[in-house]
Amino acid sequence: MDDSPVQPTRQEVISLFDTFIVAVSLPDGRIGATLASLCDALGLTQPSQSRRIRADEVLADELVSVAIQTNNGTQIASVLTAWAIPLWLTGVHVTRLAESKRAAILAFKRQAAHVLYEHFSQLTLPPPPTTLVPSEPIEKPSYPDDPAGLDERRKYHRDMVTWLDWQADIAAWRKDTNNRLDGLESEVESLHEVVRLVPELLERMGPATLSPEHQHSVQALAKRLHEVGGFGCATIYSELNTSFHVGKYDQIANASWDEVARWFATRINATERRRG
Repeated sequence: MDDSPVQPTRQEVISLFDTFIVAVSLPDGRIGATLASLCDALGLTQPSQSRRIRADEVLADELVSVAIQTNNGTQIASVLTAWAIPLWLTGVHVTRLAESKRAAILAFKRQAAHVLYEHFSQLTLPPPPTTLVPSEPIEKPSYPDDPAGLDERRKYHRDMVTWLDWQADIAAWRKDTNNRLDGLESEVESLHEVVRLVPELLERMGPATLSPEHQHSVQALAKRLHEVGGFGCATIYSELNTSFHVGKYDQIANASWDEVARWFATRINATERRRG
């Protein structure tokens, strides 16, 4: 396996939600951002996030070593591909972060990948060379007749140099434009592949489970039910898991939170009535 860093085809600094991230386009068409700039933007610790990503069998393949150009020369950086960013952020424990950072993470989950693809899908062609005048192309000069004087011959050679330079400029511009078009085509194909994989990814992820906030609420409600009814905590969690057909309460779908709250409310109210 070749462990050498990937050389990006493009490297950009992108403004994203009042912060800046270093983004790249890879030779295989994938788009990504350096993990360091993502963590800095969200107030996360890069080493711990890198370990968590590498421990995930899906995310690990989307963390790529890339040669990044910095003020101190070329540096090797870990780049997380765009489609994997929402999946990575799904596992971040937002309860440990400030409220402002929670909002930032939610915004990144929803929009970061889209912004990256949108940025790199915008083709920026190089400006035409200054010597190129499309409406008035430079014509190849004609060699002067034999009787022509020295000044006329000098003018011919100067005009020929100008024409040759113009031809070279056009050739270079066309080559650069074709290379950019080829790169854009590769990026669009990669985007189509990502879109095709979205249903499979969503299926593998499954429904969103109880958020950390709701899990804390479950613990508080279980404690309350224990206090008013004397039920053992293990018994409470066991009955809750059975009612919602899961092995552990943190596997309950977040969409079922209202039912979970009602489950506790019914039992707590009934217990309090019996005691009263």
